[in-house]
Amino acid sequence: MAVTLVNSAEGITPSGTVLTQGSGGNTGGVSGNFFDVVNIGTGATNASDSAHSAHGSLSVQIATGATTATAYDTWSTSLTATTLTAVWARFYFYCTAVPAANSRVIAWANSAAAIAASIRYNTAGTLTYQNSANAAITGMTSVTTLPLNAWCRIEALCNSSTGVAELKIFNIPDSVVATETLTSTSGQSLNTDCGILRFGQSGGAQANYGPYWFDDFGASDTAYLGPAFYRQTPRPLPQPIRRASLW
Repeated sequence: MAVTLVNSAEGITPSGTVLTQGSGGNTGGVSGNFFDVVNIGTGATNASDSAHSAHGSLSVQIATGATTATAYDTWSTSLTATTLTAVWARFYFYCTAVPAANSRVIAWANSAAAIAASIRYNTAGTLTYQNSANAAITGMTSVTTLPLNAWCRIEALCNSSTGVAELKIFNIPDSVVATETLTSTSGQSLNTDCGILRFGQSGGAQANYGPYWFDDFGASDTAYLGPAFYRQTPRPLPQPIRRASLW
């Protein structure tokens, strides 16, 4: 059975609201599919924010402070009705400066919550796709640098059955044509399955992460999702003015 999950953050109101997990939390509803797990370490931020948004009026700001911490949002049981060996992911990303230290922005984990793969944002402003041992996969560091003070879109595949990793960067965020596409050779070490998806800093505690803004999260066990377009509820058309007849 195909599974597609999306989340626009539009229902996490007002701006500055801390995310809460699960069906009883605040990440579902208008936003889309709720996150199964919301992690917020000591001094960290994982909250809605109107300062920047790819579509609509809200995104999710993720950051850590001077204390080392983790902060991330997870789809797990919502995504894994069955064990998944291939998961496609999407998110929009906004940053104001390159990181002082290489920083994880997304990770896949297996059914035992062990790392399958991850993508890190590098101090050079590029992205690197890493395997289950947190080692850079050969040929999977981008030439493209992410834009600063502007949105981009990142889409990626982890296929643990074939060992193929793929990364697409869209510096024109809603384009259907990638700025750069990287595809690994088969047989990479990507664990046994990859049905847990984490957005944010999940790669061990880190201080001074971000702040980064994430928007229009997506996941599929079938194919890439492509660009997201937030649609506001249409307003009714104005009615014509009826004038009284003089006759």
